[in-house]
Parts: sequence; structure tokens; C-alpha cells
Amino acid sequence: MEIIKSDGQIEPFNKVKFCGSLRKAGAPKELADTICTRVEEKIPPGASTSRIYRAALRYLVKEKIEVAARYSLHKGVAELGPAGFVFEQYVEAILQAHGYYTKRDQIIKGKCVSHEIDLTAEEGKTHYLLELKYHNEPGLRTHINVVMYADARLLDIEKMENKREKKRYQHRMWLITNTKFTDTAIRYAKCRNITLTGWDFPKGNTLEDLISRKKMYPVTVLPAVDPILLSKFAKDNLILAQDLLPYEPGDLAKRYEITSLHAEKIINEARGIMNL
Repeated sequence: MEIIKSDGQIEPFNKVKFCGSLRKAGAPKELADTICTRVEEKIPPGASTSRIYRAALRYLVKEKIEVAARYSLHKGVAELGPAGFVFEQYVEAILQAHGYYTKRDQIIKGKCVSHEIDLTAEEGKTHYLLELKYHNEPGLRTHINVVMYADARLLDIEKMENKREKKRYQHRMWLITNTKFTDTAIRYAKCRNITLTGWDFPKGNTLEDLISRKKMYPVTVLPAVDPILLSKFAKDNLILAQDLLPYEPGDLAKRYEITSLHAEKIINEARGIMNL
């Protein structure tokens, strides 16, 4: 049976890969195998990967909400932009949870020109300049030109910072994206000692790993949160599912003009993915 990928390409349905994605999200083997079989039996030839994803997610939400959140994490992060959220703000929250001291939206003077930096992070005597690349279209990759541009900025800034700080700190460039890097971008970064964090890179310390370790799940992974509600949350700076935990259902319903039942469902989902 053939299916249609998000980029429009047609490929055979790979049941092993599909089951593996459920296991990777944390589904027990028995549950993953059951969902795999049910979805395979119901999807018609030519179905899109989005349709397959939604079918699997419906089963996961009923069985294990915390696994459903992890399974929908990639899509949830991609939906941050359209909802009005700022990717820089989300990444900053993730890094802070991992112990970094951060600042956003800075103008840093280089030897040649001044640079607008998305985010800076400090860990000990290492100062990171972060270049953040957000994409909400499936299949896009971050190419070598982006890494080279970031490297050039570091070279210009580093000269001035070393002079100002008398070389007491090490300065490094860190590029974070919610998608993937090309092979040449990775090779260049390794050669130039530039830190890269993508959705699937580096192994064991990917963006997905950084999010999951501290349960920094965005509200976009909660099935009960619709696009209209997302825009309201954005205005109040509610980015993370854990940001909803202080609310009681009645307070949430009143503040965002939703039913008490809807509010209770949202809060229960937030508590579920945080294992509370």
C-alpha cells in the first residue's frame, strides 16, 4: 500500500517505521502494536501521512495522554508560529529549564557592524550567541549558508567581546531549529566548532530531547486546545502546558469564555502529560 508524505512524495507504507514512532513516543509495545494494526486496517491506499498521524493520535489520547503529547510534539512545535507564539520565547524557556541564564533580542556590537541577536545563553564561562530558525512547513531543512552566516557573525562579535571582557569567557555560536540540518551544514558546523540543535540532531541531545527531559510541552500538543483558544493564550503569554496548571477549571472557563467542561478537559490533559 502506498501513502502520500507531507511533501507530496509517494512511498510504500512502512509499518515497522510507523510502529517505531509510537514506541519512540513512549507507547508500550502492546499498545503500539495494537494501534499500528488498527490504523493499518482502516487507512485506504493513497492516504496522507497527516491522516495516519491523526488516526494514531486519536487512539493515543484515549489510552495515554502523556504519550500522545510526545507523539504530537513535532507538529505542536511547528504550530507555535501560526498561533502567534514566538519561537525565540519558547526556546528561551527550554534553555532556562536546563539551567542557562538567558537574554533575548539584544544588539551586540561587533568590530565591523552591530548585530541583532535572537537570544544569548550563559553556562559557566561559556557565552552562547543563538541563531534560531523556525519553520512551520514540513520537509524544510536548514542549509550550510545559514550556518556560515551565523559563523561570520560570531567572528565579528567575538573580537569585540574578547577585548571588552579581556578573554575571560569563551564565545560560541549555537544554532537551533525545529527541523533538520543538511549534511553539509553539519559538517561545516563540526569543523568550525558551532553547536547545532535540530529536531533529530545531535543524537541524544536533540531539540525533542531537550523538550521532553524537562516536560516543556507547548500548549499546542493539547488536543482540547483549538486554534481560537491558542490565539487567546498567546496574548497572555501561555506557552507551556505547565502554565495552565495553576488554573482551576472555573477560572479558566471564565477568563477565556469557554464552557466549564471544556476548561476541565484542557486542565486534565495538561495534568496528564505532566503526570500529575
